[in-house]
Amino acid sequence: MALTGILSPGSSSSQLSPSIGQIQVSRKPASSTKQYKNSTYGVSLSYPSNWGRTKGYEDRERFSGADGFFLVSALSSPSPSTIQNVCKDALNNRLNPYGTRPQVQRLQIQGRPACLILPSSDQDPALERMATLIVRYSTPIRLNGGNYNHLMLSADKEHIRQIANGLRFTMPRR
Repeated sequence: MALTGILSPGSSSSQLSPSIGQIQVSRKPASSTKQYKNSTYGVSLSYPSNWGRTKGYEDRERFSGADGFFLVSALSSPSPSTIQNVCKDALNNRLNPYGTRPQVQRLQIQGRPACLILPSSDQDPALERMATLIVRYSTPIRLNGGNYNHLMLSADKEHIRQIANGLRFTMPRR
């Protein structure tokens, strides 16, 4: 259940959040996962224990390993905006980040409207099989003076559902 948040440059309907966050990474005992917690984005999730913070992304919440990755960000969209419109905006990128025939699934995550974008087989290999989950926050979070009303969780398509299944919303620090 994950989506990636690549939007067209200069898009006025949506923008990606700045890369900020207070994170905690802890190893779960006798487990093959680690726990990721981010008070800025108000989420926690589990990810494979063989992944670590991605070098070159120190200012972002990106973790990766030889077999995949995840990236957490937030999205701002005009109000009122349905989850369908937000997901449609993500798909309408002229660069086709999900390929020409991505699959979109409507979901509910902890009672919140969401959508999952899965790439088609013709996705650019440089995007690392990226899929994206977009979930509406119950209350927008405030980042660097702006309000962000959607969480964006991007991950490789092989891990997106596993990571999304462990996604939990927490109270963001304001």
